[in-house]
Amino acid sequence: MTRDITVEVELPHPPDSVWLALTDPAALAEWMMPVRDFEPVVGRRFTVHAKPMPGWDGVVHCEVTAVDEPHTLAYTWRGSRMRATTEVVWTLTEPEPGRTHLLLRHSGFPGLGGAVMALMHRGGWRRMLTTRLVSRLATA
Repeated sequence: MTRDITVEVELPHPPDSVWLALTDPAALAEWMMPVRDFEPVVGRRFTVHAKPMPGWDGVVHCEVTAVDEPHTLAYTWRGSRMRATTEVVWTLTEPEPGRTHLLLRHSGFPGLGGAVMALMHRGGWRRMLTTRLVSRLATA
């Protein structure tokens, strides 16, 4: 059994602006975390860097698995404390002109340990999307 995370947010910005916030390394560093070697190209490997904690080096290893600009971006996600590789999928739709419905699905957290990891990630993703991304888009 795996645990999955779903976070949805409505943004008063067009999909192209939200897409840029999800794919520009400088923008990602402002609202998510610094990334190294990221390009929205299938097969591209990159790393995400957070503050290290006891037992975790702060590095998440990723690989882009799908790109459909400006609708879908997907990549694998595996930190050093994670037992399995998970998947992050961003889906952008335009419910009305100039607005974006952003759906984040982070899936594949296995077992009891996965439940704990999913809980930790869920809080981080919600905070990043509802506060930090919203703030970044408002000042862009």
